[in-house]
Amino acid sequence: MASLADQLRRILGSDGLAHLVLYDGDTAKVVLDAAATTTGTDDAESASHERTGRQLHYILEELEPDFAALRTGALIRTVLRVPTGAVFYYLVEPGFHLYGATGAVDRLDELDARMAECVNGLRMPARFSPLNYGSWFNEEPWVGQPVAAPPQPPQPDPEPSGRASAPVGGHLAERRPEDADAPLDAADALRSALDVGGLHYIAYHESSTRAWVYDIFDHPGLGSFFRGQTPDRRRERYRLMGQLLPGVTQRMNLSLRAIMRGELLQVVLDVEQGAVYFHALPGRRYLVGVTLDQSRVTEADRRVARLAAGLAGD
Repeated sequence: MASLADQLRRILGSDGLAHLVLYDGDTAKVVLDAAATTTGTDDAESASHERTGRQLHYILEELEPDFAALRTGALIRTVLRVPTGAVFYYLVEPGFHLYGATGAVDRLDELDARMAECVNGLRMPARFSPLNYGSWFNEEPWVGQPVAAPPQPPQPDPEPSGRASAPVGGHLAERRPEDADAPLDAADALRSALDVGGLHYIAYHESSTRAWVYDIFDHPGLGSFFRGQTPDRRRERYRLMGQLLPGVTQRMNLSLRAIMRGELLQVVLDVEQGAVYFHALPGRRYLVGVTLDQSRVTEADRRVARLAAGLAGD
């Protein structure tokens, strides 16, 4: 643990990652504070971060069956963002997680990538393979250019169940409204956010039971992501997750109040195969987005963020 603490100190700084906690299960093994000079300080602020990380462990543990049903791999990285900062929670190896907190809201991508690099540095001496957390380690950075869609056969008329389709950058977006048609401007924005090279599913929720859902799961270029799950089964799982996430984020908000001001704006649940995104909107509305491609996690994240900003009018 002393050796691990020394490695973690290298990314600790008062202007960046101000707090780090390494957990074995729900037990803190290393507690570091940029303002302190010793490991395991009993400072009240450090104790608050230690407690927050432990509560986050319990909350995320309850999501494990949902991700197991999706067959997208383990939850390897979680990002919680509020107006005054962010919390990162990384899987280091089975049973071990690294918690980091920062108030440097203008450097979140940089600090997230630095933490990912540090965690891989902890994994490799134990002979665990490196992970592409947040797609920070792509060989070629993704710049948001759409991937060309292969030729598609003529599409059938909408099914009686209410399915409708619309072209999205040359791709097919399937709309599955659960209640009524979305406002036209919102519908256009939702469709435009989708791309086979980035975001594959987007749901605009006015409540946990009223939502408008678009996806491109049936696109031929995404076929390799459905070896063990059908598109319809994935849609249903993500629909249920969309109903579950407001309650999950409410519990996260209660945990974060001890360390940061403001309500959660964004949650990123990064798994081995892609990620799930939650974005809060005014009026208790929210977005749920999904990418199935681990190499496109950051690109999809930015697409959801831009969409959320547009729908929030901010």
